[in-house]
Amino acid sequence: MAPTMVWLVLVLALLAGHLPLAGTKEGQGTPNLSSSSFASDGFLSSNCSQITLKLDFSSKVVEHEYIVAFNGYFTAKARSHFISSALRGVGAVNWRIMPRENPASDYPSDFEVVQIRQDAHSSLLTLQDHPYIKRVTPQRKVFRSLKLLAVGGDGGSSCNDTRWMQKWQSWQSSRPLRRTSLSLGSGFWHATGRHSSRRLLRAIPRHVAHILQADVLWQMGHTGSGVKVAVFDTGLSEKHPHFKNVKERTNWTNEKTLDDGLGHGTFVAGVIASMRECQGFAPDSELHIFRVFTNNQVSYTSWFLDAFNYAILKKIDVLNLSIGGPDFMDHPFVDKVWELTANRVIMVSAIGNDGPLYGTLNNPADQMDVIGVGGIDFEDNIARFSSRGMTTWELPGGYGRVKPDIVTYGSGVRGSGMKEGCRSLSGTSVASPVVAGAVTLVPTNLSFFFFFNGDHIDVAVSYSPVLWPWAGYLAVSISVAKKAASWEGIAQGHVMLTVASPAENDSAVGAEMTSTVKLPVKVKIVPTPPRSKRVLWDQYHNLRYPPGYFPRDNLRMKNDPLDWNGDHIHTNFRDMYQHLRSMGYFVEVLGSPITCFDASQYGTLLMVDSEEEYFPEEISKLRRDIDNGLSLIIFSDWYNTSVMRKVKFYDENTRQWWMPDTGGANIPALNDLISVWGMAFSDGLFEGDFTMADHDMYYASGCSIARFPEDGIVIAQTLKDQGLEVLKQETAVVENVPVLGLYQTPSEGGGRIALYGDSNCIDDSHRQKDCFWLLDALLQYTSYGVTPPSILHSQNKVLPPTGTDGSLPERLEGNHLYRYSKVLEAHLGDPKPRPLPACPHLSWAKPQPLNETAPSNLWKHQKLLSVDMDKVVLPNMKAYRPQVRPLSPGERGAWDIPGGIMPGRYNQEVGQTIPMFAFLGAMVVLSFFVVQLTKSRNRPKRRKPRIKRPLYLQQQQQIPHTGKNPTV
Repeated sequence: MAPTMVWLVLVLALLAGHLPLAGTKEGQGTPNLSSSSFASDGFLSSNCSQITLKLDFSSKVVEHEYIVAFNGYFTAKARSHFISSALRGVGAVNWRIMPRENPASDYPSDFEVVQIRQDAHSSLLTLQDHPYIKRVTPQRKVFRSLKLLAVGGDGGSSCNDTRWMQKWQSWQSSRPLRRTSLSLGSGFWHATGRHSSRRLLRAIPRHVAHILQADVLWQMGHTGSGVKVAVFDTGLSEKHPHFKNVKERTNWTNEKTLDDGLGHGTFVAGVIASMRECQGFAPDSELHIFRVFTNNQVSYTSWFLDAFNYAILKKIDVLNLSIGGPDFMDHPFVDKVWELTANRVIMVSAIGNDGPLYGTLNNPADQMDVIGVGGIDFEDNIARFSSRGMTTWELPGGYGRVKPDIVTYGSGVRGSGMKEGCRSLSGTSVASPVVAGAVTLVPTNLSFFFFFNGDHIDVAVSYSPVLWPWAGYLAVSISVAKKAASWEGIAQGHVMLTVASPAENDSAVGAEMTSTVKLPVKVKIVPTPPRSKRVLWDQYHNLRYPPGYFPRDNLRMKNDPLDWNGDHIHTNFRDMYQHLRSMGYFVEVLGSPITCFDASQYGTLLMVDSEEEYFPEEISKLRRDIDNGLSLIIFSDWYNTSVMRKVKFYDENTRQWWMPDTGGANIPALNDLISVWGMAFSDGLFEGDFTMADHDMYYASGCSIARFPEDGIVIAQTLKDQGLEVLKQETAVVENVPVLGLYQTPSEGGGRIALYGDSNCIDDSHRQKDCFWLLDALLQYTSYGVTPPSILHSQNKVLPPTGTDGSLPERLEGNHLYRYSKVLEAHLGDPKPRPLPACPHLSWAKPQPLNETAPSNLWKHQKLLSVDMDKVVLPNMKAYRPQVRPLSPGERGAWDIPGGIMPGRYNQEVGQTIPMFAFLGAMVVLSFFVVQLTKSRNRPKRRKPRIKRPLYLQQQQQIPHTGKNPTV
């Protein structure tokens, strides 16, 4: 790829990472599991010896210490007054404000750290009631240990051997259940196996700045000058030879040093701004080093909050942060991230290493105004363990956004050593500073040119009238216009958004400031499918972690106990969605109550793993819809109150035992929904392998059918009683467990209902054997009334259960589902349903045609017109080259390249002549092989002389034995 094209692609990708602001809602604190995860990355030291870095994380709450967040910034005296006046009312005596000695202590702050040793519960409640206090959360401590281990017994493996990229990995949990450092991912990178030759590998540069053609921007004068970059990590030595523009080093830990005792912070800073050897992207940028981890890898939440406040005060432009976790409702950390980005700080964060499953994004990289960075290898393939998918914190009201925003190289990238020299690192810590450095380097005076067309779509826009405190939202709803119901093609347009802001305090102009943004909209329209091909996915009744404890659907997955992937067709049900699309079905998502869709447009309503309750109005409407031809498919999961009590866990944040608020699915609510047809699920919990219709199946923590109409079809299997195993550690086999039921409603033109007791076979999270064939068969039944012969004539057909031999499951007494439910509200005694919310009302905007005679190739990607590299003459490199200190005599370069072309030295004439020499060389080689082939065909064949055996053995014996095997 030409340098021009590489640079343009990089600029486009970076600018695409800046997303429009979207709103968020206040949430409650969430339970936090305390667990450990282990990961490592491959290091190469300066002399290319092979080293593996073993990383150990642990997290715990600091006893008796709490972070008190205020509604604004106040002086230390005012903050102390607020706290003392609040605690005076409850008679608290054994408390004190913890001193914080750091550069931010001289400025107003929005939080304090308070130690309360006596009657903490009543004191916390009193603090939260104070009008100037926003919330009170526990202080947390993160411990991160690093161990360098030599790999292999000989200790002499080559630095160009592909085996060095294979990393040791093991973990106690497949996903850390807290925010931890993503500096070193768990098995994030893998050797591609493409370059197995040592000679070929030696010719591959590892300086990612040159691979991404940063020198093209250096020639244009863009070297990061004047851009303030903050690195939140382990610090940096004062006299490191790779850095010339370290503006400030600050220490936020309890250690009296600013130096990096581990080398990780130095490496990250080097990728961004190193000015020699292993060059960074922006060598002239201003580095602001924030030391937030000690040499023992200890950090506290309050250290980060103070450092964030100081970054806002210093007007930092770009901030690199390599930590993340699943809890997008973790206050006050998320609040401070929003405040940073609202103050024009571009935050870059690693997206996480929980792939390849979709819906595994880490926070804060999953936020709309944080650039989430994923990883690729040098073959431009997405790293297997790079997190991906769409954000889930908007569900079900929103539809989420695709993340990561950008992917880049992170395997075998070279960066600065702790004291001097370079070393190579593979892991998620690499991808984030690569993008942070590129953002620092990209110029800001770019513009785009688009053509717009299309009047076959209806667009409705809703937005927050005020972007406060930190952000707002812009929701765009797109629908096909009625006149285009039978039309097929590409429709385009744009939405113009104007944001008005008051003048800044230091602005010379007192008038209001406005910014206008054009958001392009391009959709592919197909004719309206027939009703039988339209499937509606119920997203409104799916709940997940956070904010509450919702357990996994498969109880065998003890290391991953939380259901946190969103249960969406674009996250952990993505494979199912793609399968349905390949079968010709169109799947749409219902993000509102059942009362809010027109059932006459859809053939089947698909409910999978539902945890939410149902409004009485929803139950009534669904009955009417099914009587009028809508069909229903339900994939359920386990629900057993005794097992729910068994799988509780101790939460260190609240120092309480947490029990799940539902099982894998909310069986009592589902039974209320389908009871009108004489159907119900049981509280049995079963698992096991079986065969159905010549397909191997695995039933993973599913329930059974307890009641079914007598004229329905029921399939039963022999399974193990998993509930008995969980409760008493005993094993029992149960025969004739009803797992599948099919029923045709008796009303004329009525729909059909299909029930299955387990959803794990279509869930990507822990699926062992898929049952997509079963979903196809059920859709054939519900959409067309065709009963699969393999089910109709199955030997496992049994009489439908009547439900008279046992009671149906009841809701867990004392559960707190109402705290997170959209249906229930708190009430004395049992929770009661809330009033049914109004359905979303869309006001369609009137389109304004921009060009009625637009060309027909608008579906093609438009060119970036800001820089025409064919017409622009690049300036002289010598005038704009970054100040790179030449190597001293005897020093070696970053890698050996023949011809004396050093890294960072761009030779335009050489770049122009290399293609010509390559072409001539290829022609000479081709001519040589043609001549040799012609001679070999015309030459008479001769028999090769045989070597006499004794002479050959004698020659072998004359070769002196050195004790070493020959090498290549």
